[in-house]
Amino acid sequence: MRKPTLSPSRLQTYLTCRVKYYWAYLSPLGRRFRRPNAALALGANLHRVLQVFHELGGIEALSREQVATVLETLWSSAGFETPEQSETHKQLGHALIADYIARQEATPNTARTLFTEKMLRMDRGDYVLVGRLDRVDEHPDGTLEIVDYKSQRTCVTEEQVANDLALHCYALLLQHFYPDRPLAISLYALRAGMKATVALTAEHLMEFAALLDELAEQILHTDFESLQPVPIPHCVECEYLPLCKRRFGLEPPAPQGILTV
Repeated sequence: MRKPTLSPSRLQTYLTCRVKYYWAYLSPLGRRFRRPNAALALGANLHRVLQVFHELGGIEALSREQVATVLETLWSSAGFETPEQSETHKQLGHALIADYIARQEATPNTARTLFTEKMLRMDRGDYVLVGRLDRVDEHPDGTLEIVDYKSQRTCVTEEQVANDLALHCYALLLQHFYPDRPLAISLYALRAGMKATVALTAEHLMEFAALLDELAEQILHTDFESLQPVPIPHCVECEYLPLCKRRFGLEPPAPQGILTV
């Protein structure tokens, strides 16, 4: 029997709302209610451009004009509601990439890019953990740094990095393949041109792994069919709200609602 697969996005969805997890990953009905998401589409386009930029050698190999051409060539309108929305976000993409390159030029990176957009898998016993790492840099002292791009954030702090679920999953995956290397995790906020970094210890990752396995066990043993949704603030923006209204008669909460499932 094939083992269940869990990813950072699945884990975060479950922590946000178990009913949303059911609609998104277990029920065929959920597919009909997925809608275009301009923020995700912009992020996907920027990831493709940054992947090419770093794989081809970064600022030492590509000019700003060449990178702009890469963006134009690779740009996809998938995920945008209209051509006009796609074009607006493309121009924003040009601005964000130009700023990224300018900051690279101002502060050259002494690390080398080990790989970009790489999917890693790890058997955790009852489940398989998977994750796609945006970029991993290798520093002169041997440290491997995981860099995760964020296209919507206007700031980023070390506290946010230290509490980021996805980054810790990526670090656990990377440690599995490079067990003797020091690890660091970073968030790069493209809109702000800011990066925050936190070094990880083996002990810290061991503690996270134990918590992750507990969460995975909870997910694997949840009786999703008997769940009853409870209004939470996230309901207002959830694409599956029509399903919850239709099946459960759920109404989104008033602005002051803080209940969770």
